[in-house]
Amino acid sequence: METRPRVTVVISAKNEEQDIAEAVRGARPHCDEVLVMDGHSTDKTRDVAKAEGARVELDPGKGKGSAIRASLTLATGDIVVFMDADGSHDPLDIP
Repeated sequence: METRPRVTVVISAKNEEQDIAEAVRGARPHCDEVLVMDGHSTDKTRDVAKAEGARVELDPGKGKGSAIRASLTLATGDIVVFMDADGSHDPLDIP
């Protein structure tokens, strides 16, 4: 019996309250886990992401590269896909 690899989509976000729900919803059909790495947002980004079913973690606070490195230790998938919350990546490209 062949099992497919688990996929985690990591979404980097900071103050993306207006866009994060769409990013999470777009990623969800293509993965097993949506992990939002929040850059210490001062808006409701974390709350909105959690409400959409994403796992939310705070980045270490040393920039996007640091957040990406930290996400690799937190992701549970065999494959990790990175997206930004601002709509610059199309979730339909995940497969």
